[in-house]
Amino acid sequence: MKKHLLLLIAACQGLAVMAQSPAYKLKINLKNGSKLSVITDEVDAIKFGKLGKVQASLSQRYVTSTSIGVNIDIDVNVNMVKAVCVPASQTIDDPKAYIEANATLVAESSYKKAFDFLTPETDYIIYALAYDEYDVPSEVSSLKVTTGKTADDPFVVNAKNITTTSLDYVVTPKDANIQYVVQTTGMEMYNTWCNEGNNMGDIFQHFVSYWMAMGKLYGETWQQQIQYDARRGTYDSEADNNTQKTLLWDADQVIITFGVDNSGELVTPIQTTKVRTLAPVPSDNKITLTVKNNAWRDVVVTADVTNSDKYIVNVQSAAAADPHIEAGDLIKWLLNSGTDYSNYSKSGSQDWEFAPNKGGQKYYAIGVGVDDNGAPTTEPTIIDFVLPEGGF
Repeated sequence: MKKHLLLLIAACQGLAVMAQSPAYKLKINLKNGSKLSVITDEVDAIKFGKLGKVQASLSQRYVTSTSIGVNIDIDVNVNMVKAVCVPASQTIDDPKAYIEANATLVAESSYKKAFDFLTPETDYIIYALAYDEYDVPSEVSSLKVTTGKTADDPFVVNAKNITTTSLDYVVTPKDANIQYVVQTTGMEMYNTWCNEGNNMGDIFQHFVSYWMAMGKLYGETWQQQIQYDARRGTYDSEADNNTQKTLLWDADQVIITFGVDNSGELVTPIQTTKVRTLAPVPSDNKITLTVKNNAWRDVVVTADVTNSDKYIVNVQSAAAADPHIEAGDLIKWLLNSGTDYSNYSKSGSQDWEFAPNKGGQKYYAIGVGVDDNGAPTTEPTIIDFVLPEGGF
């Protein structure tokens, strides 16, 4: 039996070599007399999984005063894993039922989960459940971890100049000899970066993917790209004219900071700092819109307003805007698209000119009040029109 297993392993190891040669066929004879065969060119990978009950394996990756990084490893015969982090002081009578009802992680492969924004110097327990191919849960896996002291965090991170859509920050490393990377983004985007592609919860892999793309563009390795984003000593985004703008108003933002050397190895835990942008102050400005001219690539919308507060007018196709009107996030889609609308706002009644080009289609003219930073201060005013056909 051992000899046969070694032969099978050797055959599997040779698949990569055979895939580069003329196609081969791999045949497997089962004890019940049936046979399996596959062309090696069709094989992407062969994985061996343990038979029997499945289980999730938990290990600590890093810890800061407010974050716990955990490796959640599962075998290939695990169909899914769920996990949750709770204060150790919280009584959980039935951990399995609690995980199934409150899981903050649901994944189909091994995962590097960061449980962020926790309380310093506090005991937490990470619970995990693995599910087999029939969705039968394993026994509960658990790991007790204590968050660190704020004084032991690798960086001192302070936000400043916080507005509705922007902020600055100052970062000082505790170890003056390390280089580090710092990036601010919204909470939604932070979660997206953790889970996109093959990142499997590891936010660091988002940066690696970015550096790989830039390295390919400029003919360098991804490790060489680190130098262009790396900081040393105290970094002040305001002094560097690098204020983070176009953030979502009245929403959580994340300042991500980590030490990394020139070989691409992390030299500190990944430290996350949560900051919230301000809520915009409402305006009583009333905006009335009228289509003054409606021609292909020549649309003029007149806006009549009741005070001198700033506002913007925008024209969007109904095809693009309707899904967001139905979802109730039209203004978020319009103003939080990466454009700094504080540069486009105006005051007073006046005409706005646009050049839409999809003749025969329905369009909307949308007016909304904004503050000095481009956050909405009124409900939107919307009128529709059909753009005439046209051409050059």
